[in-house]
Amino acid sequence: MQNIDPVSFDLLDARADVPDVKKVIRNEDPHSKFVIKQHVGASIGYDNSLMHGGVGFYVTVAEWGRWNFGIPSLGAGWTRYPTYDRTEGLITLKNQPTIFVSIASVHYRVSYVQSLGMNWYLNLEQIYDLRYNMTGSQFGISLSNK
Repeated sequence: MQNIDPVSFDLLDARADVPDVKKVIRNEDPHSKFVIKQHVGASIGYDNSLMHGGVGFYVTVAEWGRWNFGIPSLGAGWTRYPTYDRTEGLITLKNQPTIFVSIASVHYRVSYVQSLGMNWYLNLEQIYDLRYNMTGSQFGISLSNK
């Protein structure tokens, strides 16, 4: 039988033994405001006496206080545009599906919804309608888990 000295397997903090080493604690805000968030939302607009609205998936890449700034993203929606009926010779308004590109969006964080576990935002966006080759603005709400 060998003589084995008892060994302690407790974790040691090497910095605690050295008096010159101080722990660095930072209480300042990070310098970067770039935060990627995903939002799902619905919005509606009224431009040039035409209604349009839709649902979309937004990506915001920068945050400044409660404001989040988005990059171009896609959405599906409906529009109420005039169409010409050749048989009747009349122009009528019809609801039609379309695809929107959200060119730029800004989202304002309103509050946290405890029951959903998400933040809700008011958003304003500049859109481009791919079907009718028109631009417009929309106002709506969006949800994000960050």
